[in-house]
Amino acid sequence: MYRECHVKGYKGERMKIDIYAFSGNGARLCDKLIENLKDDEVNAYVPERYLSCGRFVKLREENLYKSAEKSFKNADSIIFVGSAGIAVRAVAPFVRSKKTDPAVICMDERGNNVISLLSGHIGGANKLALRIAEIVEGNPVITTATDVNGKLAVDEWAHNGKLHIMSLKRARDIAAHILENKKIGFASDFKVSGSLPAEMDSAEKEIGICISLDCDKSPFKNTLNLVPRIVSVGVGCRKGKDFNDIYTAVKEVLGKNNISHFAISSINSIDLKKEEEGIKRAAEIFKAPFHTYSRDELNKIQGQLSNSDFVKKITGVDTVCERAAIAGSQSKTLIINKTVVNSVTVAAAIDDYEVIF
Repeated sequence: MYRECHVKGYKGERMKIDIYAFSGNGARLCDKLIENLKDDEVNAYVPERYLSCGRFVKLREENLYKSAEKSFKNADSIIFVGSAGIAVRAVAPFVRSKKTDPAVICMDERGNNVISLLSGHIGGANKLALRIAEIVEGNPVITTATDVNGKLAVDEWAHNGKLHIMSLKRARDIAAHILENKKIGFASDFKVSGSLPAEMDSAEKEIGICISLDCDKSPFKNTLNLVPRIVSVGVGCRKGKDFNDIYTAVKEVLGKNNISHFAISSINSIDLKKEEEGIKRAAEIFKAPFHTYSRDELNKIQGQLSNSDFVKKITGVDTVCERAAIAGSQSKTLIINKTVVNSVTVAAAIDDYEVIF
């Protein structure tokens, strides 16, 4: 079995889990799961006739398909306590991509078998199935090839390390290579601690993975680029600035510094901009949270920063983008100073990052 790799500084995130049960035994099993998954946000739904069978279960008010559709959009994981057929039919219309689909697990009402059904690696269904099987003292059913062969699952490894996978096809190529007991190469622009897993060989040049903010780096003939989400972007603009100008400015500034926009961990600005539709829309497209900070919070930040009398007069802060970028960063290290594109100011800070085997 391969050793775990993780990124220093990252912690486990609270999951939103929706459970659907279809019997009295299923409702009681839901109670057991809710009691033991206290670190997560768990909601369990049953038909009205079984509502009295569980202490913590809730009424499922809509039909299963409408409920499953909502869970697919809003939940990190969906658990069906019932037959595999029910689970498959419930989620089938909504399955899109392993990058975005939630984890789906199916288990019988006695908890004998806990099946990782969908999104085993990136969605985390395999890990959750193992957790649940331990809770109910059941048998975890994992069918992904790398897991059953005790091999490194690169897609899961990347997801756990907050690494954006640039190509799922190349990730499949890597997985196939590993399953054929061949070595893959490894390259990183960041500090690496510990020994490489058995599946990796730093001397390999044909196929391998590369961890870098630059998604165009290609140290191997067949390179799978993994981009860490560690760049905090600060944005300043006039009121009502068009979304396209903001989006283009951020991409252009990052691109000129050989940083992929997939590295963005957050978009940040002053609280005067908290309802600025252009910035909010850009953050949505970049799939990054939008954070805002008060004038006092930004003014407390120390360092060699830009100074604009005009900006200070309007906002009370000498530079919005630089201070906001630093405010959104864990390590407070500015890597891109204030840059102006299309009257939009952009700056970026970076989190500390370390790969540990």
